[in-house]
Amino acid sequence: MNFLRRLIGVIFALTIAFGAGLIFLPLAVVADPVTRAAAFVFIQMALSDLNPDIAPGEESGGLDLLGDLAWAVVVTVSAMPVTVVGLIGELARVRTFYWYAGGTAVVAAASPWLIRLGLNLPRAGQYNSAELRFALVFFFGGLLSGSVYWLLAGRRAGLYLR
Repeated sequence: MNFLRRLIGVIFALTIAFGAGLIFLPLAVVADPVTRAAAFVFIQMALSDLNPDIAPGEESGGLDLLGDLAWAVVVTVSAMPVTVVGLIGELARVRTFYWYAGGTAVVAAASPWLIRLGLNLPRAGQYNSAELRFALVFFFGGLLSGSVYWLLAGRRAGLYLR
């Protein structure tokens, strides 16, 4: 029964931590002038590539691709880091704030390069100044998500195993 209670608590904490990251990231991107400009240019390019001749009811083409890309970014930057760090911390019975906040922040900041590396893309180790600004925003988003998770569930990690 203790395990089930702990599992429900971890799922609840992960959900709230995702939400905190999802609220923080768009606000942080809009607040920083470099990331705001880069995001608006990306959105303009994506919208200009959409086909305006698509009739209602037909496949929307580029709009579906844009939605899929947005979903992939949300999962990669907001959900995946706190889930991975939270589950490792739970299994290893780590209760320190630094593990959850710092680990989630580092994984979130490194996630674009980890994806490039996993897909064997040629620019896996390269970066530019705008990417570094986004990495900083992702770092702070991960810091917030990890802190929320630690506050709700990480302080009692591994206690159900006793």
